[in-house]
Amino acid sequence: MTTPPISLRLRLLLAFGVILLLALGVPAYHLRQNLGQTIEREAREGALRDLQTVEWALSGVTERPALGSVLRDLAASMQIRITYITLDGAVLSDSGVAAQQVGLMENHAGRPEVLQALDGEIGTSLRYSDTLSQDLLYVARRFGGNAAVPEGVVRVARPQSQMRKTLDSLYGHTGWVYGFSILLAFGLVSLMSRQVSRAISSVAQAAADIGQGGPGKRIRFSPSTEMTPLVNAFNNMLERIESNLQTIVKQKMESEAVLNGMKAGLIVLDGRGNILRGNYAAQEIFPGLSTFAGRKPMELCLLQDLQDACDAALKKRKAGDFSQGNVVVALQSGKSFDVSIVPIKGDAELGAIMVFHDITEIRRVEQIRRDFVANVSHELRTPLTSIKGYAETLLGLDSYDPGQTRTFLEVIQRNANHMNTMLDELLQLSRLEHGKQRVDMVSVDPASALYSAWKSCHPLRKKVDFVNDLSQGTPAVRANFEQLVQVFRNVLENALKYVPDETARIRVHAESSGHGVSVFIDDNGPGIPAEDQSRIFERFYRVEKDRNSAIGGTGLGLAICRHIMVSHGGRIIVQSPVPETGAGSRFIITLPVAGRTSEE
Repeated sequence: MTTPPISLRLRLLLAFGVILLLALGVPAYHLRQNLGQTIEREAREGALRDLQTVEWALSGVTERPALGSVLRDLAASMQIRITYITLDGAVLSDSGVAAQQVGLMENHAGRPEVLQALDGEIGTSLRYSDTLSQDLLYVARRFGGNAAVPEGVVRVARPQSQMRKTLDSLYGHTGWVYGFSILLAFGLVSLMSRQVSRAISSVAQAAADIGQGGPGKRIRFSPSTEMTPLVNAFNNMLERIESNLQTIVKQKMESEAVLNGMKAGLIVLDGRGNILRGNYAAQEIFPGLSTFAGRKPMELCLLQDLQDACDAALKKRKAGDFSQGNVVVALQSGKSFDVSIVPIKGDAELGAIMVFHDITEIRRVEQIRRDFVANVSHELRTPLTSIKGYAETLLGLDSYDPGQTRTFLEVIQRNANHMNTMLDELLQLSRLEHGKQRVDMVSVDPASALYSAWKSCHPLRKKVDFVNDLSQGTPAVRANFEQLVQVFRNVLENALKYVPDETARIRVHAESSGHGVSVFIDDNGPGIPAEDQSRIFERFYRVEKDRNSAIGGTGLGLAICRHIMVSHGGRIIVQSPVPETGAGSRFIITLPVAGRTSEE
C-alpha cells in the first residue's frame, strides 16, 4: 500500500517546529538546570550564613536552660529551623518542636549532614522532613561548645517552598512566553507557507491545464523575490508551449485534412500489427472500420494475403528494413486494390501504414480492352474469313457459272458492307467519346423520332405485336433528331432480334416529370442476366450464350446509345426482367424536357 505524500506546507511547518523546539528547548533546559543549581547554591550559602549567626548566638549562651529559648527566638526571627545535636546524636534543642517533645525525638546521629559535620566538614542535605512535612535544606557544622553548651553539632534548616515558588513562577512565565512565541512563529510560517503553496498550486494548476489541452493561466503574483525568476520562467515557458501547441494543432489539422482528402484509403497499424485508425476513404472502403481498432487486418477484410504482407512489413521493420511492400487484393464488394504497406521509422508505437489504391476501374478498363481486342478479332474474323474463302473459291474455278459467281460476290459484298458498317460505328463512337462530333440540340417530339426509328427497322420486322403508347401529349425533349432516331432504332433492332417469332411483343410508353421524359421500350425476349446488365453498354460486349448465335450486328449499338445519351445530358439504363411481366427486358431512355438543361 502506497503512503500518501506529505504536503510541502506540512513539511515546512514540521521542519520549522523542530527547529523552533530545538532553538527554544535547549536554552530552556540549560536555563532550568543552571537556574536551579544557582538558586540551590545561593540557598546553601544563605543557610551557611544563618549557621554562622546561630553559632555566634550559641557562643553567647551562658546557661544551658536558656539554650532552647535562645534558639527558638532566633529561629523565629530568621524564619529557619535550628537544631542542636550532641556528639552521640541526641537532640538537645529543636526550634521546630515543642520543648516537651524534644526528648522524644529520634537519634540524629545517622543524618547525612550530621555525619558530615562530625567528620569536620560542613554537612548539607536537601530532603523531606517528616516532622515539618515539607522539603528542607539542612546545613550542619560541628560546634566546640562552651561552659553552658556541650560540644555537638549545630544544624539549621531552611524551607524550600519559597525557592520552589520562585522557580515555578519563573518557569510559568517562561512557558507562557515560549508558548506565545511558538504560536506566533507558527502563524507566520503558516502564512508564508500558504503563499508558497498558492504559488506552487498556481504553477501546478497551469501545468495541469496545459496537460489536459486547456489554455494555461499566467501566474500573477510571486510570494517572494526568490520565486520571481521561477514564476517568470514558467510564464515564458507557457507562452512557448501555447505557441508550439498552436503550431502542432495546426499541423495536425492540416495532416488530417490531407489524409481525409486523399482518395486512397489509409490505415495505420501499431507496432504489434493492430489497427489504430483510418481516414475517410478507408472508412468508405471498410464500413465500421472504427469498431476494429486494436484488431488485426485479417479480422477486418478476411484476406490472408493482406495479413501476410502486413506481418512481413513489421518483420522488415524490426530488421531495420523500411522498404515498401505491395499486394493486390480483391474485396467481397467486387473492388480491387493495390495496397502499399510502408513500415514507419522512428516511432515505436506506430508500426506500418497501409495505403489502398483503387484499381477497380483500371482492371475494368483492362478487361474491356482485352474483351475489345477479342471482340474485334471475333467480329472481323467471320466476315474476313467469308470474304477470303469465297474469293479463293472464285480464283480456283476454271470456269465461272454466272449464277454461282453472283452469289459468291453478293456474300463478299455483304461481309464487306458489314465490316464497313462496323468501322463507321467505331469512328462514330470514337467521335462521341472525344466530343468531336458537333450536336445541334432542338425540340424533338419523341413520338415522331420513334416512328422514324420503327420505319427504318422494316427489313428486320417479324410478326410483332408493336404497342406504341406514345401520344401526341408526350412533352417534347431537347435532343438531336437524327441521333435520337439512332438510339431508338438500335434499341428496337435489339428487341426485334431477340423476341420470339410466335409471340413477339414490343411496347413503348413514356413517363414525364418536372425536368425530364423517360421513354420505356419493353420486349418479351429471353432477358439479360443480372451479371451482364452492367456491361451490355460496352463496345462489342454480348451475352455469352449468344456469342455464337446467328444473330447479326456489330456489338457497338448500345455503346453508341450510351454516349449519345451522355452528350444529350440524359441516360439509358436496362431493367431485366420487366417488373410488370417478370420476363423480357426494358430499356429506359431519359432526356431533358425541351427548354430545360440537364443541370436544372
